[in-house]
Amino acid sequence: MTVDSGAEGLLARLKRETRPQHTRAEQALDLLRPTLTRAQYAALLAWQRARQAPLETALESVLRAALPASDCAALDLPARRKTPLLDLDLQALGHAPHPDVPPPAWLAGEADAWGCAYVLEGATLGGQVVTRHLRRAGFPDATLHFHASYGEAVGPRWRTFGTLLGARHAAAGDPAEFATRAVQAARLTFDLFTHPDAHTEAS
Repeated sequence: MTVDSGAEGLLARLKRETRPQHTRAEQALDLLRPTLTRAQYAALLAWQRARQAPLETALESVLRAALPASDCAALDLPARRKTPLLDLDLQALGHAPHPDVPPPAWLAGEADAWGCAYVLEGATLGGQVVTRHLRRAGFPDATLHFHASYGEAVGPRWRTFGTLLGARHAAAGDPAEFATRAVQAARLTFDLFTHPDAHTEAS
């Protein structure tokens, strides 16, 4: 098997090899459905925050331990946190957060963290579509901080992420193992964010 190298190679492999999990996660949330109510939307955000908050903390801890200071600065992990945005949306919706779900045990090494981060960062691209749809559906901007995260910085931050991912993959002692672990972590992250019953959740 040929080992992907560079940002585009590993990003392409992540996209290709996680497509089933990505599709299931999107279909479970189904945020583009015309019948989505304010109560359902609020409950989905609370469900997501319970997973997002501890995952972001664990992810940042792993990457800070693994990356050189220059890469940490370029990645700018604090600016990529979505939990504060979820809190703003929940406050605007008048919905309390759910209890945090413990971070997964598999998030242990750098490759795992990059695979997990691929899912969280990729969500900012899809969030642009969701934001436009929800605005048309009448949801106010005060409830759309999470899906509109990064604003005009979406493109530049995604490119920075891809460049750093490619560099770390290429520099890994075993790039093939790095890529395999990153793909598995991305699949598990999509599974973590696959809602079990999005259409009826409204509490």
